[in-house]
Amino acid sequence: MHELSNDGARRQFEFYLEEMVLPLMVASAQSGERECHIVVLTDDDVVDWDEEYPPQMGEEYSQIIYSTKLYRFFKYIENRDVAKSVLKERGLKKIRLGIEGYPTYKEKIKKRPGGRPEVIYNYVQRPFIRMSWEKEEGKSRHVDFQCVKSKSITNLAAAAADIPQDQLVVMHPTPQVDELDILPIHPPSGNNDLDPDAQNPMP
Repeated sequence: MHELSNDGARRQFEFYLEEMVLPLMVASAQSGERECHIVVLTDDDVVDWDEEYPPQMGEEYSQIIYSTKLYRFFKYIENRDVAKSVLKERGLKKIRLGIEGYPTYKEKIKKRPGGRPEVIYNYVQRPFIRMSWEKEEGKSRHVDFQCVKSKSITNLAAAAADIPQDQLVVMHPTPQVDELDILPIHPPSGNNDLDPDAQNPMP
């Protein structure tokens, strides 16, 4: 059953890769980037940041995929392992898949005497994918952007161009968290599934 699940997960991720992930990779490449960081939110997640006081985060930017199906797929560690192997086969590097806290909306503002107000955001635990196609000396410089043999990179770029810009890429700064095990630990809830209602403000 385990191998059957792995085979099914591979086919499913290859579909998600072509339909959801690849257009974001192409868009990043076309803008001169050589890596991307993608956060997977559920269909019901709402990101509403204060324009004047956005979350305090680093300089890198993330892209968002709104898909409850992909979110559920990544809740299994085994599925993340399968996805990582598929991405490696396509020549991608520096691959990270895990769970991180992502700020969704402003909860409250704390007033500081004589200083900048501190904005508290609600955080949810969501899967992320980080990968690079930057060439490395002495290693293969080929990255297979093809998800099916009948498509070329030109066709993929053209397909990405057909997607409305407001649906193609959503750019937001992202928390710099690579692995699940460095997130603050909450008391165990009795299972390892993702908790859609979890709140985890970054330190």
